[in-house]
Amino acid sequence: MGHILIVDDDNNITELLGVNLRSEGYSVDIIECAEQLDRSSLGETRLVIVDAMQQPYSGMDLIFDLKDDPQTEHVGIILYSSFKSERMVIDALDAGADDYIVKPFSLRELIARVKSVLRRHTARPAKGGNIVTFQNLTVDLTTQSVKLDGQPVTLSKIEYSILTLLLKNVDNYVPRIEIHRRVWSDDTAGANERIVDTNISRLRKKLGELGNHIVNRSGHGYMIS
Repeated sequence: MGHILIVDDDNNITELLGVNLRSEGYSVDIIECAEQLDRSSLGETRLVIVDAMQQPYSGMDLIFDLKDDPQTEHVGIILYSSFKSERMVIDALDAGADDYIVKPFSLRELIARVKSVLRRHTARPAKGGNIVTFQNLTVDLTTQSVKLDGQPVTLSKIEYSILTLLLKNVDNYVPRIEIHRRVWSDDTAGANERIVDTNISRLRKKLGELGNHIVNRSGHGYMIS
């Protein structure tokens, strides 16, 4: 069902999590501190569960580094901590964490959250971390090439950027204003978000039937599902 890495020096918690996640069918590895993690070894890892840990290299530092690295930005992340600070929750989510859980937590709740995060990361890089697949679509992040049923699809730079952004957020709506901010980062397109609609319409046509999986909902934005 997928590989999960737990990063925490509390053996009582990690052993309990390991046993319960393995009973659900996941393969699990455990390391005691974030600094020990070799990011190049995460090609098959779908989720990292990490304690915030007050160490020189913290759980938050790990989140920033995983999300800043193209090889690991696809990995789901759940951060947990005994701190109930609203600021920490906001900082963790802004850094790229998919979820935040306050200790002590229910094992049933954690497993439910694990399943929820993994559902949102259906489109994931294959071994090597450079290929993203979604149904019959393949995107090579290194060459920025797109293939549908093995046949090349020619996309503009804007269309490619929108597609990869949606693929990184499978089953999650991305607000139009967020798409505009991320794709037109230099703001050369001005403030008119309708340009997002125009480019997504073109992208749908180029993807054929797969384009129907790009849906929108008023007030929520766009999602590939």
